[in-house]
Amino acid sequence: MNRNTWYFLALTNIFVGINTSAQSVISDDNRSEATWNEKNLSRFENKLETLRQTYHIPGFSVGVVHHGDLRWHQGFGFKDLESGEVPDENTVYHIASITKTFGALVMMKLVEEGKIELDDPVKIHDIKLPGKWGLSNDIKIEHLLTHTARGNMFNGYKPGYDFKYNGSWYHELGNAYVSATGKTFGELLISEVLLPLGMTDTAPSLYDSLAFSKTGFEGTVYSNKVAKPYDWFKKRLIPVAFNYNFGPAAGLMSTVADLAKYSIAIDDQKLLQEDSWQKILTPYATVKGNTTIYGLGWFVRDYYNTKFIWHTGWWRGYSSLLIKVLALDLTFIILANSQDVSRPFYNFLFGKSLHRTLLASDFANAFIEHFVFEDNESY
Repeated sequence: MNRNTWYFLALTNIFVGINTSAQSVISDDNRSEATWNEKNLSRFENKLETLRQTYHIPGFSVGVVHHGDLRWHQGFGFKDLESGEVPDENTVYHIASITKTFGALVMMKLVEEGKIELDDPVKIHDIKLPGKWGLSNDIKIEHLLTHTARGNMFNGYKPGYDFKYNGSWYHELGNAYVSATGKTFGELLISEVLLPLGMTDTAPSLYDSLAFSKTGFEGTVYSNKVAKPYDWFKKRLIPVAFNYNFGPAAGLMSTVADLAKYSIAIDDQKLLQEDSWQKILTPYATVKGNTTIYGLGWFVRDYYNTKFIWHTGWWRGYSSLLIKVLALDLTFIILANSQDVSRPFYNFLFGKSLHRTLLASDFANAFIEHFVFEDNESY
């Protein structure tokens, strides 16, 4: 399936609703005039700057990819408050849990090569889960990739019944790469993804010196590209000191420009076969046939009758969001040097929350309003 066929199939129902009024998704035929004009881009930039100040974010880099090109990019605020340097598309940030999308990609390459199976019990790959789950023979590789391993009290804590996001269990997949190939996740990621895609500013965490060394980058030179992390605490921004580990769940460092290359590779279905990409980008169906919000390493859900895939990142001193609208060949990337592209939009008890719906994010809604909706004049 080529890129055009994928988008044709994704363009099923293109009319959407927001609040009580009808709103339509803009077609690619009209996108150049309606979206990329100076007025709309200026409004979008102003909206992002307002959000940055509202949520006390020191700086972020933003990009929008369209038709195989990083069509628009902009840096806001500061890469380092002390130096006053402004970030850009080549500024490096920790992307936190967006790393999980790479974890799934590398795993599916091993599946294609016959080195591992998604229905392999995790125990045979030296993955040791805590408590009763560590004794189970029923928890499979796919359950960790889809966050469906844990279960709950209503199903006897059996895997495959419901979605419950668990980054620490996803991290345990690191043992499976070694078990299947004798190589670490970092080694496979560099050789199978980063080098082929020319992602020349993407690397495992500097704090994992062994994994970082595999890139061949010089540490001091690379560290100068990294945005300094901060946290909004007691009504002021303070520098963050934290040991950022690395694995298939988190710890990758990247830039807007490199993630644009990654996004374009997904659009062009590079690195994997067509059916593997379909598997990754299809929401997991539980034992009872219920559809979850997560595929293999990606959140997946229809909004406004259009398929969105995305992942967030949230760590001390950094946050991120990557959204793809396949039907429109459109991708939004934002990387920040504080927690607050993500933290304000997580409500784990009640109401709208980013772990349940993309539309909890003000940054996601700003992108949708200015690039996805046809009537963006009203925003």
